[in-house]
Amino acid sequence: MVEIPVDPGGYALFLNLTSAQAIQIGRLGRGSFFPGIYVYFGSARGSGGLRSRLGRHLRGGGKSHWHIDALRAVTEVIGFCYITDEQLISRSVSIECQWSQAIAALPNCTIPLNGFGASDCRAGCMAHLIFFWRGKVFEMDSFSGLLAEAIQVPKQAIISKTIS
Repeated sequence: MVEIPVDPGGYALFLNLTSAQAIQIGRLGRGSFFPGIYVYFGSARGSGGLRSRLGRHLRGGGKSHWHIDALRAVTEVIGFCYITDEQLISRSVSIECQWSQAIAALPNCTIPLNGFGASDCRAGCMAHLIFFWRGKVFEMDSFSGLLAEAIQVPKQAIISKTIS
């Protein structure tokens, strides 16, 4: 397992859903989620930073607090990427917003439920969760390159881990 730092930063969590699900997502209501790959973009700026937040997502379970907790309960984590704040230039738009907007614009990607993970977003994101249709080839290495390009950092600044 990759040693995840306690530093603050931004992350992308990759989830695989194997069967269609209707899931209650907090106040957003019930959403229909189809089989495929989902990527959730978030930030970790509280106590324990990235290690605490990603650790929570990787373990699963626990009390449902965020939108992602409801989806995480029925999916398998297949990987994650992160970048620490110290590797970023001061930005007016948060990392999860930059990433979600860039990836949502790609072909074969859609937003499964407006507002998911973005209830406190001030950058105009429709959601911080993106769905990849089945048939779209998903490779963690090329995806981390897309994330680096979206925020204009060297690819090596994005740490990625595939989980088998």
